[in-house]
Amino acid sequence: MVFAHFHQTDALRNQRQNSDIASIKVRRLLLLFVLFMPLGAEAIWYEASGQATIIQGNREHARRMATEEAIKQALLFSGAKVASIQKLTDGLLSDDRLEVLSGGEVNSVEMVSENYSGDLISVTIRADIFPAKTDCDITGYKKDIATTWFPIYKRAQARLGQLYELGETVPRRLEQNFSVSAGHARIDHIFPNYYSPQQDMTQQAITLSRDTGTQLVLFGEILDLSHKVESAGSLRFWQSDQTQRHFSLRAYLINGITGELLFTDTFQTQALWSYPHNEIVDAASGAFWSSTYGSGVNNLLQRIAERVDEEVACLPSYGRVVRVVGEEITINLGREHGVNQGDQMQVFKLGQFFDTEGNSHYQYQLHPFKVQVMSISGTSAVVESVNGQPLLNIQPNDFVTKR
Repeated sequence: MVFAHFHQTDALRNQRQNSDIASIKVRRLLLLFVLFMPLGAEAIWYEASGQATIIQGNREHARRMATEEAIKQALLFSGAKVASIQKLTDGLLSDDRLEVLSGGEVNSVEMVSENYSGDLISVTIRADIFPAKTDCDITGYKKDIATTWFPIYKRAQARLGQLYELGETVPRRLEQNFSVSAGHARIDHIFPNYYSPQQDMTQQAITLSRDTGTQLVLFGEILDLSHKVESAGSLRFWQSDQTQRHFSLRAYLINGITGELLFTDTFQTQALWSYPHNEIVDAASGAFWSSTYGSGVNNLLQRIAERVDEEVACLPSYGRVVRVVGEEITINLGREHGVNQGDQMQVFKLGQFFDTEGNSHYQYQLHPFKVQVMSISGTSAVVESVNGQPLLNIQPNDFVTKR
């Protein structure tokens, strides 16, 4: 079972209800989200708990407010939309398990627990949510990718053509293919060193992501550069022998923030090697990439760019806080990512903790107030509080997202 925890504290929400009975004020809201994904199952459950203070004995209003807020936040984090949160709340309060028959994005909502402690009520709900695919890429922001040079697994195979530096030129060519073929991601940084398959991939990715300020990391390893000479044979004496050469690349796409492996796959092709066997070939030259073999490799890199773009299309875009001066916060998302003036975002911190069995979990701590884009440059933007509330405890390397 895979867990993802979302934790929000100190979110002050002042709401007043004028009635003949009483008025209720929610002074503190604690939201805890747990994402359940059983192995082999497609259902995703979001669990949300809300606390509200009961004033003047009005339990029903407090119960309704905590339940409605929990449903609202579960929908917000899942990216799902419903016509009326109030109708879901009404249905759930009248029936502990509500089956939604509309065929929409929420299949069911159920009441998990309801506890009272003094003047506090704690309500926990669980929702079975399937966000629509058409709504998955809500922000449209491009995700930044960092990559490295790609090591050649069997360097002896690079002897033909002396392609020992092919692992340095392939990432640059891949970057060009992203700029042409990808709409949801771009290679923002190529670290001038080789990825090390012998070392911990997760830690390498997290470190590279933090150092470059990128959201995703793409590692690659060139597995096969072997060749085979095909003889023309005596019946085709007028033709010369031909050399077919392989190219195989193993790609790893990693969430640089959490270290999660998003996908790994091997891409391979083969094409005619048209150069004499004793010729030294410049793998960075236009002539090489215009050759039959170079074109074949380039087509493979285009497939990788398209595959990565497809994989990240539904991922929420995360940016990093890079500077805090008073109430002005600079983030590393800008016009080139699709950010617009007036966009509103959520600020959060990402922490890691271990349960009693030693399993690692990530915890998202949400800032209670949203921020709004006030000015934009190509790769950065300045944001401020939407309603002028003080933005406390925000530091560089915190994150922003628009969900």
